[in-house]
Amino acid sequence: MGTAEGSGDAGASRGIGGTGGTGGTGGTGGTGVTAYPASWPGSGPWVASSRVLFVLLCLWAAVVVPLWWWLPLRTPPGWHAHEMVFAVGGGALAAYVPTACNSWTGRAPVRGWPVAMLAALYVTARGAALLPPHALPRWLFALAFAAPLWWIAAVVLRELRSARKSLRAAVFPHSVLAFCALAGGVSGWFGSGVMTGSPNPLLPQVVVGAFALLLAGVGGRMVPAFLNAAAERVGLPVVKQHRWSRLPFLTVLGLAVLTAGRPESAPLTLLAGLLVAAHVARWPWRYARHDGMAAATLCVYLWIPIGLLGWGTARLATRWGPGLPLGPAAASHLLTMGALTGLVVAVMARTSARRGDHRLHIRPTTLAGLVALMLAVPARLAEVDGVAVGLWCLGWVLVAFGHRHHLVGPLQRPVFSARRHPVSDA
Repeated sequence: MGTAEGSGDAGASRGIGGTGGTGGTGGTGGTGVTAYPASWPGSGPWVASSRVLFVLLCLWAAVVVPLWWWLPLRTPPGWHAHEMVFAVGGGALAAYVPTACNSWTGRAPVRGWPVAMLAALYVTARGAALLPPHALPRWLFALAFAAPLWWIAAVVLRELRSARKSLRAAVFPHSVLAFCALAGGVSGWFGSGVMTGSPNPLLPQVVVGAFALLLAGVGGRMVPAFLNAAAERVGLPVVKQHRWSRLPFLTVLGLAVLTAGRPESAPLTLLAGLLVAAHVARWPWRYARHDGMAAATLCVYLWIPIGLLGWGTARLATRWGPGLPLGPAAASHLLTMGALTGLVVAVMARTSARRGDHRLHIRPTTLAGLVALMLAVPARLAEVDGVAVGLWCLGWVLVAFGHRHHLVGPLQRPVFSARRHPVSDA
């Protein structure tokens, strides 16, 4: 999440948008500014993966956790961690990447039967997670869990080849595809091990760390871009970020993931949290008051340094001392329930946002859902689990209800960003 899908809030920075598709090389009224239609052609649920996949993600998250808590579902060890990361994070990738890839191809977002297939594979994976352990051979469980992410990679690779824009679709798109392919393999390995009674004890730590690495890197470029875009709209000076400013914490956090299970991983995680905090401290926070969507995204990004510091400290204390009241498993919720969920909803909110004044305005229902989800985090850490589950369920229901604005009518262009270019008659 966080490439650059339209020439909107952060088009120039490639925060969550880039070109939004090419509209030609001409201008409007002799200004030299490209004009393009206000919406992509077509309508309905399959016109973009952001429509149906975000809904499926919300429904799964809202329903399965209450079932798991109140029934409860007889889930094997590791099941909760797998679904928290790959159902929510993987579902967000499924909703976002095929829709936003138009910034790499200049074509309309992926639509039609590839989106329907992606939805079917996501539902199949979640259905496999509800089966009793050992209900299927391990290879079949692995295929079910890996297939959605592999399908994303295959579909977007096809789009890149069809566009034949090799110079434009360079390193970043292919790194996203590589991540989806690798994440699919890890999801299949992790999930199939859980469902067949042979989980790898290190995989939850690796998976949480890897997704934290992705969120920290992408969000670390996306959020300051949104803040600077807000400043530009009101005529304030832009605070430039050095292109290599994220390298220190990405390097350290990457080493923490690679050394998972070793003594040095916990202090590296703690150090990465300090470096992310230092990186965030240099952002132009004061500009958040000019853009509610940017402010919400900034707030949820703060879970990353908080989560890395808390998770690293808890793991370090467990290894070298008597431990803390907050253990590593509980502390990891700072990154999964806090950072991952918050940033997923922040990106999802952009699709249904009200558009005006060259910016996005978050829907009140969506904002209420995001607040409920974020309040579920301290409730979970305080072990008030009934309250945490209730807030979690309520939050996803509200977010899904707010998403209804994105489900009907023509698909707005750009999808994830506010319009800055003039509208053509085409």
